Amino acid sequence: MRKEMFILFLLIISAILPVVSAQEDKNICGVYFTYIGCPNCAYVDPVVLITWMEKYPNLVVIEYMWQGGDWQDSNSQFFGEYTQKYKIHAAVPQFVISKNNIKLGGLEVPTAEEDIKTKESNPCLLLNKSISFEELNLKELKAKPKIWANGRILIKQEDNWVFQWNGEKIFESAIGNKTLNNFLTKELLFTEDISKVLEGKEFRIVEPQRADFSASAFADSEYLSYVEFENAIEITLSETEPIELGKEENGEEEISKEQFIELPFIGKIETGEFSLPILTIFLALVDGVTNPCGFFVLFFLLAALLGLAGSRKKIFIVGGIFIFFFGLYYFLFMAVLLNIFVLGKEIAILTIIAGIICIIAGLLNIKDYFLFQKGFSLSLSKGKKSKLDELVKNLSLAKSIPALILGTTIIASTVSLVAIACTFGIPLAYTKILTSNSLPYMQYYLYLVFYNIVYIIPMAIIVSIFAVTLGKRKFGKTWIKRLKLISGLIILFLGSVLIWNYTLLENVTFLFYIIISAVILSGLIILFSENFKKFKHQK
Repeated sequence: MRKEMFILFLLIISAILPVVSAQEDKNICGVYFTYIGCPNCAYVDPVVLITWMEKYPNLVVIEYMWQGGDWQDSNSQFFGEYTQKYKIHAAVPQFVISKNNIKLGGLEVPTAEEDIKTKESNPCLLLNKSISFEELNLKELKAKPKIWANGRILIKQEDNWVFQWNGEKIFESAIGNKTLNNFLTKELLFTEDISKVLEGKEFRIVEPQRADFSASAFADSEYLSYVEFENAIEITLSETEPIELGKEENGEEEISKEQFIELPFIGKIETGEFSLPILTIFLALVDGVTNPCGFFVLFFLLAALLGLAGSRKKIFIVGGIFIFFFGLYYFLFMAVLLNIFVLGKEIAILTIIAGIICIIAGLLNIKDYFLFQKGFSLSLSKGKKSKLDELVKNLSLAKSIPALILGTTIIASTVSLVAIACTFGIPLAYTKILTSNSLPYMQYYLYLVFYNIVYIIPMAIIVSIFAVTLGKRKFGKTWIKRLKLISGLIILFLGSVLIWNYTLLENVTFLFYIIISAVILSGLIILFSENFKKFKHQK
């Protein structure tokens, strides 16, 4: 009966786990600030707006440029608002990938290419939100930006937009009376058939305008001063809702879906701007709940102490000290991993190595479900358990609280270092995800502190329950094996994705699918395996 209830619990958890919705995001979007007359910008402008455009067809750059010293320019004023909003330096050139990933200066901005290479998509960080380019409403863009993509450019005017491109010409015979909407205007940047998008639409053919770069302020500059285009049209955006290309004749409206997670009893949580904190909470809780060695050692200590003393006060002391040191050493272990990823130059190689380690750890945990403590294992060996038993018995002889605290500290430090090896796959994957975001060094450590605080919450709850019930709830071998299986599958999936494409792990949606898949697959394996054993035993 207990087995069936466990499977039912897994299925219920799977059913109520978050329903995730996100519009497909195909573009990498960045916001670029520069001004005419900036010496460092003179070098960087062509790199960002020409070289990258040629190399990365799905890259979109929203550029804000103004004349140096013109503080009344709308782009200059917007830059002031932007820097205040996100607490960033009011200096250029500046390339913004996300609020935690900002490149500043002539030497640092070009390094953003490393992020562009590794990302499949990235939202645009606007003044009031982070949103994918597919969902971006051009009318929401403040000031007068230029949007660069695929060797083409959209330039915002007072009440309209100018679209400029090279190659295919458009003639007045194509002009109609249907207004261009938000969706189709953005489509002009990427479509292979511009004339098809513009056929029958309302626009005006105009003379192309030169797109100046910062170097245009310097005579005889060695850097590119401007870009010219062959064709240009002026567009007035319609007030109607966006319509997808190919659905216009049927009048079908595009369904705009903001990227969000819908949690039971909580509702929708937007994931664009807060993805890293959400990932931290999510992975830390999963790690805390599925760490079999941590739970085993904790219950072993508490059960041994309870059998000898039976004191709630001692249970809280022992459990609290153990949790503190387990969290402390977990933090130090993750800090080591963090520094390896931050300081390592061959990131791709380190990522593959991390993925392989996770896969091996995951397979060993899965093996322990079927062959518990047989062969090579990440579990505590029988010898270590015997030594732990002796230490706990000696601990029970402590005649004072200070002696109990000192003894527990020594035991907790020893045991924690051994137990960490059981489930290091998730922290390994998390530190890789963390370092893929360019953050100030101190923020990395603050995230690790946050991770470990969340991580120890399940263990703190267990200690409280154990103390209140005085050990009536046990944590036996069966549950250890089940947690081994669940954590093993999660770590195996994480390791596989690290090798395949680690940037997918930055997506909250994708991570939820990984955990859901691991839980469901674990439930099915447990159901089949334990019922098979029961059937075999009956025969």
